[in-house]
Amino acid sequence: MDNNLDYAEVIENRRNPRGEFYSTVRFLFVLFAIMLCVTITFTQIFNGVVVVGSSMKNTLQDGDYVYMNVSYFGIDRGDIVVVDTHTKAANGVQKYLIKRVIALPGDCLYAENGDLYRKEKGQSNFVCVEEDYLPEPWVHNNQIATAEQPLCLGEGELFFMGDNRNDSEDSRGKYRTLGVADVVGVVAPWSVTCKGFLTGLFRIF
Repeated sequence: MDNNLDYAEVIENRRNPRGEFYSTVRFLFVLFAIMLCVTITFTQIFNGVVVVGSSMKNTLQDGDYVYMNVSYFGIDRGDIVVVDTHTKAANGVQKYLIKRVIALPGDCLYAENGDLYRKEKGQSNFVCVEEDYLPEPWVHNNQIATAEQPLCLGEGELFFMGDNRNDSEDSRGKYRTLGVADVVGVVAPWSVTCKGFLTGLFRIF
């Protein structure tokens, strides 16, 4: 049986003497194509982001490494986004915010007793927003308009807040003027799920 196999290999080599060379070339081509796809994906579509601060706990912790989609096609309520503040931190580095989108253009909202109420664009009634991601009751800076005079967002406006609602700089203060045009990326949900692995990998490299 072994002799038959050896004989078959000899015949094949005679028929295609450069077969091994072409096989190696195909392997290298496939490897190059994979590396190119990975490079494009993680430079042109997804960019890495390191979380600084505790404003998004418990969803994201200080030092977590996640990826944002810079080629996103839209923003949804509940998305975690990266917003350009157009300002620099004390160390001179451009300052970005990582926050959760609460309301979109055309939405109206108000807060009452630590609960958030939102009327989405095109709807007629306010609904209490389920926020199981909040780490603790919302008691600080929770006076966002009233039921009698809700806050309604105009074209291009966003309302975003940190999940750590009691300790977050966001649309409730000086960043109220930041809107859709200031969003530079949407944090990929899969990267939030895999944040432990990604953070550990990032610290190694």
